[in-house]
Amino acid sequence: MKEPQPIQQIINPIASKLAAPSPTSTTQTGSEREPTQAQQEAEQRTRVLVNMLFARFKAIYTHKFASAYASTEEVKLAKREWAIALKGFQEPLLAYAVERTKEKYAWPPTISEFLSVIQTAYRAYGLPEPRRAYMEACSCRHKPQEKAWSHPAVYFAGAETGWHFLSTEDERTSWPVFEKHYTVYVDKVINGEKLVIPKSVLIEDKSAPVLGSLLSEIATELQVSESDVAPHLYYLYKTHGTKIRAQYREHALEALKKLGYKGGLPD
Repeated sequence: MKEPQPIQQIINPIASKLAAPSPTSTTQTGSEREPTQAQQEAEQRTRVLVNMLFARFKAIYTHKFASAYASTEEVKLAKREWAIALKGFQEPLLAYAVERTKEKYAWPPTISEFLSVIQTAYRAYGLPEPRRAYMEACSCRHKPQEKAWSHPAVYFAGAETGWHFLSTEDERTSWPVFEKHYTVYVDKVINGEKLVIPKSVLIEDKSAPVLGSLLSEIATELQVSESDVAPHLYYLYKTHGTKIRAQYREHALEALKKLGYKGGLPD
């Protein structure tokens, strides 16, 4: 199986002509609230990716593409629907899906067909698709560090969501939160980052510097279990004074602050 390629490399030089923002917007009509800068940037990225996909489809399917989208107005409307459907998907997954679509379909794919191909892209990176990952996290929320996870990204997304949160909130509330965190870790994986689940000894080994008291202190302040806090303190097992330890510590402190922790972390 060929390695997924970045879309820019696949469609160059066509992309440079079509990567301009589409006049259509994925912002829902009828809303009086102005989108945030982050939302605007996300929509812009999605529009660019959709333009790139259409350029690739045009190159692959030639006259068949022209038959599917006969007018400029049809292309605009189609791009709007595709942008809504593909919101949140990242470039490497889409690049892989384009290659598989070319092999599978003789005509330009529908949105439904393309989304089904994207699901196979998760498998190409060894990842479960989001809904299956969510169900796995929910079923393994008790003593999560003792479970055999299908992929570390599922564990870390569950830890970021909060095992207590997954245990006490209904699916309508917990699923969107988990999906957001899982997307972040999917991005890390497809960008080459190696995720390693901390061993359960992280909670039990009280000989680690300040670990026992720090776990208890943070868990008490946040009113969560120590197993929810433990993944954030994994940096304590990195060599003191190294850059990687400092990076892990910075990420841990940022994540804990978001959860409401007001204290600091030792170097």
